[in-house]
Amino acid sequence: MKVIAAGIPYVAVLIGLYILRSAWAAIGLYHFGIALLLIADDKGRSLKKIRSGYNSIITVASCGVCVLIVPTILVLWQYMQSGEASLKVKLTDLGLQGTSWYFFMVYFSTVQPFLEELYWRGYLGSKQRYLCWSDLAFGGYHMLVLVWFIKLPWLAVSFIVLSIAAWAWRYAAGKLGGLAVPLLSHIVADASIIGVAYIL
Repeated sequence: MKVIAAGIPYVAVLIGLYILRSAWAAIGLYHFGIALLLIADDKGRSLKKIRSGYNSIITVASCGVCVLIVPTILVLWQYMQSGEASLKVKLTDLGLQGTSWYFFMVYFSTVQPFLEELYWRGYLGSKQRYLCWSDLAFGGYHMLVLVWFIKLPWLAVSFIVLSIAAWAWRYAAGKLGGLAVPLLSHIVADASIIGVAYIL
């Protein structure tokens, strides 16, 4: 069941971005699907873990690492970006402009990491010590989004980085007994990503 459930983001992104060509449709379908799953099958178990497992040192360290996303992408973007169209043009093509873009920035930095942690590290979480299938699935679905914006070699790098991030968040959740640290650092990571997109 959980392996099948991991296909939700893939289906949502394929329909939202590749058929409807809408970032809002993609994230909306994704979140609707995992919210239904969490309500129907998880029954609030992951939600109970959201406030537990906090560690100030690990939180500061992990958030600090996530903030490094900003200077890293800003420095490397000229080498990473694919095609001749600017990032702004590509985002506009997906319906992200004006007020819609500002609402998306807020939503992506708050609701997105919250639901993802409940789903990936809560519902699909495990205490396995090494990389597991859910870590790779987390990294993999992002590739369906990033392929719109970056070149193939950087997709491979991004897949590795995101899979390792998924493992680190899952491992922290298991060791600390809750989702607080993964959630807080995930919020910083998503806010950093959307901030870079805004700058660019």
